[in-house]
Amino acid sequence: MSNWTRLALCALVGACASAPADPNPGCEAGDRGIGYPEALLRLGCDGELRPGRANWAVADGVVTLDFDPVSQGLMGRDLVAQWPPLNQPPWIGHRVEDVVVSRDRVSVAFRDPAPGIARLFADPRLAGPAAIVGDHDVRDAIDGGERGILTRHGASIEYARSIGIPVRLVAFDRAYLVALPGTSEPADSEALAAAVGADWVRWGPAGTRRPSALAWDRISADCSPAVPGPVADSTASDAGGPDRAGSGAVQTVSYPEGDLAARQLAERLASTALRGDAMATVLAALTGARSRLTVRAASAVSAGRAPSDVAAVVRVPAGSVHSCSLYAEAVQRLAGWGAKRTADGPTVLVVGETGAYAIGAGAGGLP
Repeated sequence: MSNWTRLALCALVGACASAPADPNPGCEAGDRGIGYPEALLRLGCDGELRPGRANWAVADGVVTLDFDPVSQGLMGRDLVAQWPPLNQPPWIGHRVEDVVVSRDRVSVAFRDPAPGIARLFADPRLAGPAAIVGDHDVRDAIDGGERGILTRHGASIEYARSIGIPVRLVAFDRAYLVALPGTSEPADSEALAAAVGADWVRWGPAGTRRPSALAWDRISADCSPAVPGPVADSTASDAGGPDRAGSGAVQTVSYPEGDLAARQLAERLASTALRGDAMATVLAALTGARSRLTVRAASAVSAGRAPSDVAAVVRVPAGSVHSCSLYAEAVQRLAGWGAKRTADGPTVLVVGETGAYAIGAGAGGLP
């Protein structure tokens, strides 16, 4: 179906952009979503850990998962064979000492386990083959009758709603952070994150929100001792404080290449610098920027710091992800920014989250 035909159809049933929100997102507050059906453990509406395909127990640093023998999905050795290597996400940020497997039970022993270690097994990346959530336009697939589509594509989500196809929030499963080389009063940094985040949610892609329960200082304090790796050396060519760029140099905000939400967040930072208000003053102190900011596409894997960079936007998995997994992945992706907790920076702001949606499917109909 052509876009002109879609626009005409939207005009008949109501403007696409004004389609009502999903009336049954999974929790009364609508901030958890229906989740991934294959998840080993799940989160309740208040963030409490609940059984998924498995039940669990924790004793002496060992998490034991017990599966119902008739449970759908992978179990035992078949499940563990699908897990990522222990030096990759979501394991980084945790020290695994041993994995013991039987048909209906998996036990994982941790050294110095992080608080709430069982939550690690609510991460959908440990549930078996991961469901793929696309960022591309799926309106042709919707017109073709395909259902159970997982997507983040805003126009596709609104189009499905406009023609009466159910759309369900699966999870707010991506968090967007901003790293800045300087420091400021915590209240000023939080005010900047709130202002930039509000603009991003208002003008950015569909399915964005300000973070509900992520606080970088708290996560850093809880998880920093478990995350290996040195803080970036301030004498290295890719590190430095907010005065590293001269007044005549191009000064940039990097973002993961191909990520529209991240690019729009970088653009919100650049526009904030032009306002001449209190938030522009805070941003200038944190970046040391003396000229107009531009945005720069960087690696989606690691935001290595270019000489022109005065800020970086990075994306990390969120939602049911354990906070120490999130922290370790953020530190990894902010290589060159010294993102581990130190007295003199950098400043890391948690600005917002984006969601994944299921089109034409309930929790049991997802791939």
